[in-house]
Amino acid sequence: MNRLLIFVLAGLAGALIADKKGRDRLTWGLVCFFLPPAVFLLFFLPPVLAQGRTKSCPYCKRVISFNDTACRFCKRELPIEMVQCPACGSFVPDKQYCMHCNRKLR
Repeated sequence: MNRLLIFVLAGLAGALIADKKGRDRLTWGLVCFFLPPAVFLLFFLPPVLAQGRTKSCPYCKRVISFNDTACRFCKRELPIEMVQCPACGSFVPDKQYCMHCNRKLR
């Protein structure tokens, strides 16, 4: 019973750490469940760029959360990325839909 609890906790910890670093939760959760020392390996691995979850700071080039408005490492405020809507031609913040014509940007 105690061993099973250790394996489950290692799997959960691995999934949480992997998600925080932009890695696949399911894969790392299973790896850490079957091999609990892998949590330590995952803890020391650097974060990766994951589309929609992380991005690179344009000033210090470190990996930060996608929704951050300021870099937690260099403390600089991040510029708002603007894209041109292909339908109406207006420049809008990089979102999924244009706020003027309500069409999908990508």
